[in-house]
Amino acid sequence: MKQQQLLELYDTYSNNVFRLAMSFLGNTADSEDIVQNVYTKLIEKSPHISKGKEKSYLLTMTANMCRNHLKSAANRLSSSYEELSSDSIVSGFNIEEQSMYEALGKLPDSYRTVLYLHYYEGYTFGEIAKILHLSPSAVSMRVSRGRKELKEILKEE
Repeated sequence: MKQQQLLELYDTYSNNVFRLAMSFLGNTADSEDIVQNVYTKLIEKSPHISKGKEKSYLLTMTANMCRNHLKSAANRLSSSYEELSSDSIVSGFNIEEQSMYEALGKLPDSYRTVLYLHYYEGYTFGEIAKILHLSPSAVSMRVSRGRKELKEILKEE
């Protein structure tokens, strides 16, 4: 992969990669590490990415790296979403979006990730299923259950 292509991918999609990593991991340091690892892998492997599929490819890589990170023994003692409200990720959001993002942080990983990909990134259930290696019906179920839990969380606030 040429340096110019890599820089364009980074400029265009690094925020998306970071936000997805945050939805999985819940802390800035680990999410930044994932972003770095994604782009380092691109340099090392130099894969051919089909035109128009760059975002999906990068988000699939991100999801896989986040899963691996969550499975690692070193991560088992990690912190929770307490830092999310003060995090720089929410600084670009208005007040309503910040409270919604904070409420998303309270959801279980399986619901949070599909809701983020569907509502923040605009992916269809089928696309999310491919990214997360799930069936479309599993994605649909998680979105439905996640919305229900999110509604309860927002009622409490």
